Amino acid sequence: MIERKTLVVTSVEPIKKVGERQVPKLSFKAKDGDKELSYFTFRQSLFDMVKPGQTISADVDTKTREYEGNTYTDRAVVQIYRDGQPIAAKPGFRAGKSPEELDQSAKTMCLAYAKDLAVANLLSLNQILTFAEQFYDWVKGNGKEQKVESSAEATIQPRANMPTGLKVQNVTELKALLAKHKIPTAEAYEILSIKSFSELKNLDDAWQQIKDAKQVP
Repeated sequence: MIERKTLVVTSVEPIKKVGERQVPKLSFKAKDGDKELSYFTFRQSLFDMVKPGQTISADVDTKTREYEGNTYTDRAVVQIYRDGQPIAAKPGFRAGKSPEELDQSAKTMCLAYAKDLAVANLLSLNQILTFAEQFYDWVKGNGKEQKVESSAEATIQPRANMPTGLKVQNVTELKALLAKHKIPTAEAYEILSIKSFSELKNLDDAWQQIKDAKQVP
């Protein structure tokens, strides 16, 4: 859940590189009201805004996770505002999108994927909408059956149970993973230091780098 917070930075740790891709991570402590909590950010454009004694207006993505029987809370700063304006915002990006906007983005992406399959003759035209709906259910984790018979009488299944090590084969699949984990495209660009997915040579490495940065299991 992303919320706008006013934080008073109390201490900042040295920048560390984490994960297989050695992604820079800045961890710090800050007061939210009368509570002092731990925060971190992977967005290098925000590092200079986090200084001891600094008061920052920030979007914080708070998530809980289980590890070895214990529950941990991660507080990731995904955006900081100066005079009400986001720092290093990408064109067309607005931090803290509503659930409705995220939902519509996922539906648009799923429809585009279904159209790509039709162009590749893996789906017939009258299967596009049905497949898009099933793919949307997979992306959102709704648990519905996801089988569509193609014009070649083959079964097309989104890779709901993607085996470990199976490579991300195209940009559409990368976008599907971003949508599934609610990672904005602009934030992915920031992590990868790119302006477009067309710049990527290895999509599987790119997804691994994003996973490391966002701590995706």
